[in-house]
Amino acid sequence: MRPLLLLLVLLVLPCSALAEGFSGYAELKGFAYGERFAGEPYGAGWGTLYNKWEQRLGESQFTTSLRAEWITSPQSSPLVFDPADRKLRRPPLSVPELWLRVPLAGSHDLEVGRFQLGWGKTDGYSPADAFLPRDVTDPFADEKLPLWAVRLSGQEENLRYQAVLVPVTTPWRLPPLGSRNAPIASGALPAGTTFHEQDDAPPLPGFAALRLLATHGDWDLGVWARSGVRPAPILAFSLDPALQTGPVPVISVARRYPREHGVGVEVSRVAGPYVVRGEAAALFSTDPELGDALIGTLSVERGFGDGTLLVTLAGNAIDPPVDPTLLFDRGLLPALIVAWNQTEEWGAWKLVWDCGLKRGDGLLKAEVGYNVTDTWKVTVGGDLPYGSERGPLGALHGARRLVAALRRSW
Repeated sequence: MRPLLLLLVLLVLPCSALAEGFSGYAELKGFAYGERFAGEPYGAGWGTLYNKWEQRLGESQFTTSLRAEWITSPQSSPLVFDPADRKLRRPPLSVPELWLRVPLAGSHDLEVGRFQLGWGKTDGYSPADAFLPRDVTDPFADEKLPLWAVRLSGQEENLRYQAVLVPVTTPWRLPPLGSRNAPIASGALPAGTTFHEQDDAPPLPGFAALRLLATHGDWDLGVWARSGVRPAPILAFSLDPALQTGPVPVISVARRYPREHGVGVEVSRVAGPYVVRGEAAALFSTDPELGDALIGTLSVERGFGDGTLLVTLAGNAIDPPVDPTLLFDRGLLPALIVAWNQTEEWGAWKLVWDCGLKRGDGLLKAEVGYNVTDTWKVTVGGDLPYGSERGPLGALHGARRLVAALRRSW
């Protein structure tokens, strides 16, 4: 019944913009999987209704958006009030944006509210962004979660800065363990193992960060520092005798969030038709399972008409104390990432290849979008994880799928 109601909403909404500063879309998406997985069917559906309102208030800028979703598989929670996305599952209603930008003296701005933060130079993988909270309910979508934060930014001649205070931890949202979307290799646990996931509350304090940038000729240089609670959890597995009431083991899973401190440098330069970028970050933690890290990335980007080819190489010079898959943001390292995005008169297409260089697993992703009209768009594509099931992408072999989506924008 719910998908029919969403489809009805999609069909009856007007085509033209409803008002100045108001935009959004309705989308129905279907997944066809190559195999059944632990009782999950061959197909799944995902419907989204998204609206955004932007308004100028004198010299200030106010932006807010609201998203309603329906998912057939057990990936979402009941309707609950979760304004900071701290619950275990994705809520049917969420507020992706709610922020006010107030200009201060000169070229300085203050932003307060809920917004996304992105500092990375290397779009394929960036140590400056990797720790930020992500929603991997759909493991191939790579969706960043917004933060409740205060940001002060500004510029004086060729110097720029950003200071960010995040008072509330927004944790990574993981797919249900034991589902086809969870990156745990089949065979790693006894057949039929079930998980009892605890919806434990993450610590309240978030993190603080400072970034300084300078431009000199074709060079763009930057440094940053960050300190606070790491949003990516470390999973703690345990076997509670009280839960062992059946023939298969029941494993309890808790989440804990250690503190982590980091410093990083970034540099980029335009060299003819290419943009070359490099980043390095040193990360420190006293947690015995997280440890320290020294992560570097190097990328080359070139434009082709209305398209971009991006090649990124990323690695960690310090082996983590635990399997890197359990740290999520470092799970794929070392990795080679190749992405080609192209815009055409009729629509757009995208090709992505993520390749884990240690375990030989990876992901091939292809997507083609056709603009039926100015407001209607059809997209088809597929996600093909491959390789060793001990790697974070190869472990998703049960999630190989074809995707089709119909979107109406306004």
